[in-house]
Amino acid sequence: MYASMLAAGNQNAPAVSAGSKAGAILIGVAFLVVLYVVTAFITGHWRLKDLVNGFDGFGSTSKLQWFLWLIAILFGYVATWVLRAEQGDYAALSDIPVNILTVLGFSTGTAAAAKGITAGYVQTGKVAKTGVPANPTSATTGGVFQDDTGGPELAKIQMIAFTIIAIGIFLATVFHQIAIGDIKDGLPNIDSSLLVLMGISQGGYLGKKLVTFGTPALFAPNPLSGPPGTPVTVTGSGLGAQQGNSQLLLNGAPIAVTLWSDTSIQFTVPADDPATGVAWASLPKAVPLVVSMTGQLSNSATFKVT
Repeated sequence: MYASMLAAGNQNAPAVSAGSKAGAILIGVAFLVVLYVVTAFITGHWRLKDLVNGFDGFGSTSKLQWFLWLIAILFGYVATWVLRAEQGDYAALSDIPVNILTVLGFSTGTAAAAKGITAGYVQTGKVAKTGVPANPTSATTGGVFQDDTGGPELAKIQMIAFTIIAIGIFLATVFHQIAIGDIKDGLPNIDSSLLVLMGISQGGYLGKKLVTFGTPALFAPNPLSGPPGTPVTVTGSGLGAQQGNSQLLLNGAPIAVTLWSDTSIQFTVPADDPATGVAWASLPKAVPLVVSMTGQLSNSATFKVT
């Protein structure tokens, strides 16, 4: 009896043509394109990358996650509403699953917290954000999957990986609902287990950012080699606006510097090995460069004394 009632209900449901389904998807995509064009025209930023860049000019992991979820949910909402409107139901999608609201809150909160951590370090002088460098390279800058030294950052990779999986499943469900014409329940929900995994990864990302932001990082020196008396510039991040009690260590011993800023240090290769106090021996010799700042040691960069 239940089966016959269900069959009768399906027969009474309005048929959804293939053209209507395709139209709903195209209108959803068109909405995103129009939104992008209007935003770019108003702000003057036409590169899509600008939407997810941080102040330093490089990709922000938290902003990218926020952006991806916003795009997926906007598309799903518009496409689903259009398909319902073609069947005569023009009401807004009032029954939004709680997990969708939660994931938007997570993404917004993570981006805001990441910005707050950065702003806190800038205001206290622990790090300076000077904007994108004139000639950025992947080897000397962080990004969506990298830390400030250019190396892979597991916390960022984990957060984006779970985000891509969850968004992929969400969009696949949206397309399936449109394909079978079953849009009476509005947007599909996000699986709770995926929501937990994303929450854990976002917490790990913020925790890692909180404890490591401001840790000094060194990039390759310029030049990479030279004899004693050679002026050298080593760039980096989180070095501190002033030297204060910080030190530049060459071959494990502190040396004098001629210029210190948050993004670069300049020094002259000493005539004697600072580790031994006597003239350099067994040249050429590759020696490490390390910054010591308030008890924190940076990564090691290599300079070759010739």
